[in-house]
Amino acid sequence: MKYKFLLTILALQLYSFTALQLYAVDLGFAREDGGQPGAFLSYGAGARSLSMGKTFVGIADDASATYWNPAGLATLEKPEITALYASLYEKTGYSFAAGVLPLKLATSDPATEASAGRQRLGTVGLAIVNLSSRGFQLRDEYNYELGEGGVSESAAILSYGTKIPFVVRGSWLAVGANLKAVNQNVNGKSDTGYGIDVGALTTYQKLTIGLSIQNIIASTLTLVEETDTYPLAATLGFSYKFFNDSLLTAIDLNKTQNRQLKVHLGTEYTLAQLFSIRAGLDETEATLGMGVKWQNYSLDYAFAYHDAWKGYEDLGMSHRFGLTVRFGK
Repeated sequence: MKYKFLLTILALQLYSFTALQLYAVDLGFAREDGGQPGAFLSYGAGARSLSMGKTFVGIADDASATYWNPAGLATLEKPEITALYASLYEKTGYSFAAGVLPLKLATSDPATEASAGRQRLGTVGLAIVNLSSRGFQLRDEYNYELGEGGVSESAAILSYGTKIPFVVRGSWLAVGANLKAVNQNVNGKSDTGYGIDVGALTTYQKLTIGLSIQNIIASTLTLVEETDTYPLAATLGFSYKFFNDSLLTAIDLNKTQNRQLKVHLGTEYTLAQLFSIRAGLDETEATLGMGVKWQNYSLDYAFAYHDAWKGYEDLGMSHRFGLTVRFGK
């Protein structure tokens, strides 16, 4: 008991120390390099991960791995669907939905059915992401009203993840990739581009390490005369479990082309594998959340207070709701 108590104190101290360091260097300045192409794909996916400060690259253990790290799909044992909706400010809404299907060798021999189930062929997934804003008043150069306009950005993501042989005993290595189609529509002017992401995930005892590289083949879109190319981005994620896996702590380090390094912190405590409480922190928001899991159903909620460091109150708070359903025994 003594060493567990000491580990808890150490973890809390490290968490607090890192948060204070983020405040000291004032990572709020990272907000100033926003507005890059494809920024809507940095919002996040899944109420669980959003309540943990957007830390999920080193966890990636549900259907939202299609968004965070496709390698995590290899760890899923059941077909699964998940959905998220967030009502944001100024008539803006964000939605995410994903479904995954583990692939197994088919057999008609009951004697080999169990072993065939273990011979996994990997897992495929499909996700849809959308961010839209409506109700803008359009005017011409003479200030005459032209009606209402809107902006919509969306992505369809086809994912695959699988485990590969790994020489370290008690560990495994998974790799994955995303093929994505992204679309931008601004007041009826639209274009679609295509890109590829890759990811990896490995574990050693209670430590899990993930790597996600987005836009390794970049999407390019042209609206009228302007051409936008999605920037290369890499995220390194770590997660560690304490107290018989009931306490999960995570940190993600993200570096996007032409942007400052971003740090995300998150933690989750699960009681009796039924109820979870969560908290997170990054340079723009502080988050809290909870989740309830019953049999194959999970209901999650995330609350975010935006612009945590700078103290801006115009963006205020947001609420995110998520539902996950798993199939099979």
